[in-house]
Amino acid sequence: MTSIDRTPLGTEPPVRHYAWLPVLTTLATLATVLGLALTGHTEAAVAAGLAGSTIGTVQITVHIRR
Repeated sequence: MTSIDRTPLGTEPPVRHYAWLPVLTTLATLATVLGLALTGHTEAAVAAGLAGSTIGTVQITVHIRR
């Protein structure tokens, strides 16, 4: 039986790359906070930690089509 799906192959975004986004955001936030804290900028470290924690909450929805 032939498929009636006319979607060209290769047009869907690579979903597995999006799974690394929260990990990279968390690592970047930790590196920034540690760097600022070690150099004595505690207020900036707290602000970067708060900003990173709000940005790091990414929701990914995957729709599986059969």
